[in-house]
Amino acid sequence: MNESRPPILRIRDLHKWYDDLHILRGLSCDLRAGEKVAIIGPSGSGKSTLLRLLMTLESPDSGEIEVDGQAMWSTTPAGRTVAAGEDVLRRIRAKLGMVFQHFHLFPHLTVLRNITAAPQIVKGIARDAAERRAGELLEMVGLADKANAYPAQLSGGQKQRVAIARALAMDPSVMLFDEVTSALDPELVGEVQDVLRQLAHQAAMTMLIVTHEMQFAREIADHVMFFDAGTIVEQGAPEQIFSAPKEDRTREFLQRVIDR
Repeated sequence: MNESRPPILRIRDLHKWYDDLHILRGLSCDLRAGEKVAIIGPSGSGKSTLLRLLMTLESPDSGEIEVDGQAMWSTTPAGRTVAAGEDVLRRIRAKLGMVFQHFHLFPHLTVLRNITAAPQIVKGIARDAAERRAGELLEMVGLADKANAYPAQLSGGQKQRVAIARALAMDPSVMLFDEVTSALDPELVGEVQDVLRQLAHQAAMTMLIVTHEMQFAREIADHVMFFDAGTIVEQGAPEQIFSAPKEDRTREFLQRVIDR
């Protein structure tokens, strides 16, 4: 990691419980502007939970989260974890874009309207400007001819590319990707990965990518975190993590997922 850049995302001692299940166990990490960070690890290790906390879809039980220097969650001197006010949270959310595993497109809206709705409603962008930007993004993801189609008329890979364009339309500072190829047929995975590669080559784009595709993580990321049991067991450059992991648990995991 380039330590000279200030963190755009700062997480300290984050804990999350679901009933008796301790999902995140004191997790701490930084994400710096422009970095492409891949999170790998077994199911249930807390990878997707972290992204849901960042998008305020879930609340942490304790810990601190800062986005671009603004506290989303903080710990009081009395030890209570409190959320920022709604106005602050709204500003922070606007800096984060997320693409989910299962697309979450609005089935009753066209592709164009799926992309333009949030910029118009949330950010107050004029319809012409929103549609112009949507056209540029559809061109980028290779779907310029699908603007008037509905989600039911698209393949899974096309739906996911629309979901990426929709997130980018809000001009976020950080893009979060949660296993975006795991629900796709194998033959459709490549078309989505190609879009992510294109984004990764943009120096200004900050990306946090949860993935089970090890070769893709090795190729696209400049920093890799290995999660297990709610903690970061090991992190480092892709070459170090995949070729010379220091921790036994990392080696065990990689042997199982790469050799199968």
